Amino acid sequence: MGRKVLRGIIFDFGGVFTKTRPREVILHRCEAKLGLARNELRRLLFTGEHWWAVSSGKTSTDEYWQYISDRLGAKIPAVLEPFKYNPFAYEELNGRMTALARRLHKRYKTALLSNATPYLDVLLADYGLTAIFDVIINSARVGLRKPDPEIYKLTTDRMRLLPEQCLFVDDKERNTAVAKALGMKAIVFRSAAQLARQLGNLEDGSA
Repeated sequence: MGRKVLRGIIFDFGGVFTKTRPREVILHRCEAKLGLARNELRRLLFTGEHWWAVSSGKTSTDEYWQYISDRLGAKIPAVLEPFKYNPFAYEELNGRMTALARRLHKRYKTALLSNATPYLDVLLADYGLTAIFDVIINSARVGLRKPDPEIYKLTTDRMRLLPEQCLFVDDKERNTAVAKALGMKAIVFRSAAQLARQLGNLEDGSA
């Protein structure tokens, strides 16, 4: 079998297996309550050195949440507390994507590659998703994060595949760009239907 034949698919988690809009609604309501600019909570929670540290296993969730508490300078609304451990709080499981991934797992090696906290392991078990991945790479467990090329290489090594034998699926173009630079096929995720269509084009050799 040739080096460039597609043999594996690597999936992101948040925004691919989950729908993020319900989370955004919660955050916007809290921003209004706290007098913050729109999207300021999302930036505070999921960007910057403290998010990088907790999602690469360099600091604890308690230390991360202490920073968030200090920055807000007020009593944190109870509705935000789940974000201390779970960066995917309030996101809804994408049933169509889950069904598609189960089908693809019968034909390809599959991996999950996510910037997350250790709580991702709990979510995967609760959703019954663990078994549909041959390899699971959680940034907080391996001390690396996307878009560091090393975490992509770690993933393909654990799949025992070459990068050019893999497709990478992520909802952020900055992450798919790195995958392409490493020799992978890549698709920016928008919906399960779009992914199935573009994957079909790849399989047919038309993309």
